[in-house]
Amino acid sequence: MGHNQTSSYDPNSIYFPSEEELAASLSMEEGLDAQKLLTPESLQKTTSDFTKLNQYVFLSPTEIDEEALAWKNGNPQLPRTFSESEQAARYQEKIRTMNDFYAKALEDVPKLSSMQLSHLRGNSFLGVVAHSYLMDYFVNLPESEKQIIETNLQWLVALRKAAIDEAIRRGK
Repeated sequence: MGHNQTSSYDPNSIYFPSEEELAASLSMEEGLDAQKLLTPESLQKTTSDFTKLNQYVFLSPTEIDEEALAWKNGNPQLPRTFSESEQAARYQEKIRTMNDFYAKALEDVPKLSSMQLSHLRGNSFLGVVAHSYLMDYFVNLPESEKQIIETNLQWLVALRKAAIDEAIRRGK
């Protein structure tokens, strides 16, 4: 007789992208493509800008004034840099701040309205999609920067999953 077919239901299918998420990601892709932001050069620049941002030394207003005066007097100063230990401490602080932010966001998921849950789910998905465009360019980043990016991705996935689980818990 016929084959005995087992159920092909995947319990993780509830986490598959929704039609709205797919449409939003396609719209995002079209917008980025129209602005020429998905070219290899643009994706590489985005990645290198991330590195530069993590290495940027923020100056106090007094230091900015001193630097401007030095430039005005024809004595430009060398860019300020972090020592290895200062850079490591900065990365750890960035990860701590990110973890605190996302942990609070995750804690607040049950308090969100249905519309906020939907936005959280969609925005988290768009973050994951954006990561997928850039991941090939992350290979040359320092390990500490890769750790920031990977941690961010894990949080985006966790928030999206929490939003979906909460919507299901509410019967939506």
